[in-house]
Amino acid sequence: MAGMLADLVASVADELRLELKSLEPANDDGEQLLDSLRSSRLLHIPDLVGLLLRRAEEERVSAAIRAGRTSPRARFLQSLVSDDQPDVSATAMALILARGRRRDRFDGPRLLFDDLSAETAVALVNAVAACLRSDLVRRFGEAGADERLPSAIQAVVSNHDEGNRLEARLFELAHALDAAGRLDERMILSALEEGEAALLAEILGRRAGIAFDDSWRHFGGPEGNLALLLRMSGVSRIVAGEIVARLGGVIGSDAEIEISAFDSLAEEEVEKTRKWLRLDGSYRSAIEALAEGNGKRAV
Repeated sequence: MAGMLADLVASVADELRLELKSLEPANDDGEQLLDSLRSSRLLHIPDLVGLLLRRAEEERVSAAIRAGRTSPRARFLQSLVSDDQPDVSATAMALILARGRRRDRFDGPRLLFDDLSAETAVALVNAVAACLRSDLVRRFGEAGADERLPSAIQAVVSNHDEGNRLEARLFELAHALDAAGRLDERMILSALEEGEAALLAEILGRRAGIAFDDSWRHFGGPEGNLALLLRMSGVSRIVAGEIVARLGGVIGSDAEIEISAFDSLAEEEVEKTRKWLRLDGSYRSAIEALAEGNGKRAV
């Protein structure tokens, strides 16, 4: 997480310096800038912290699944690039390329500016700009700094494109597979075998008719419910058993407990949760806040 955050902040600072054309590149690997942002709590942006946590967990879960793999690597995504369906082929290639841009020179995960939500992108750019302001003040005075920074901020923010988020590439591939009638259990098991944790969560979420964020929370989050996600996605008990057997130790749950929960969940409860998760996220958050204030549960 620390590495991803440092890299992201450095990339935003570089873009601002480029727009300003009057600041020298950082010569301390951005440590002073990062320390200023941390000490002032300007990096305490809930969506940013949540995204960093999720990406780190995706990396951990995927690596753990691959480490326990018994069969040779099947190059699942690469095989989809040569698929007969053009949309499947194109979206698989787009995902591979997007993944490549999100690895550093040591093959560690990176978080790109476009991966942020629009609101988080604006907050981060303004926070970094505020920290760079002191350098401009020394050169041009306060009035000069405040004259130059707004246009630089606007230029960097205008380059942000949520359509390039990694999650958008996952969605596009799952959509193409769904349109081709290929979101079947064979595809699910292939994604599982290859350790494609995020894609597996996207596929299960699409089969359940819920968003990726909600699917991931049930897939591997500390308050998740893998058995409920599997029931909502309509997988068979055999496939559910394979998934919980492979994921149980990775996500800190017991395979026997998960499959027992899968068997015992009432269809009414499954459908109630599915309908709840299909509601707008902001609406759900407001209902949950009201329920918490009254000492009750929203669902």
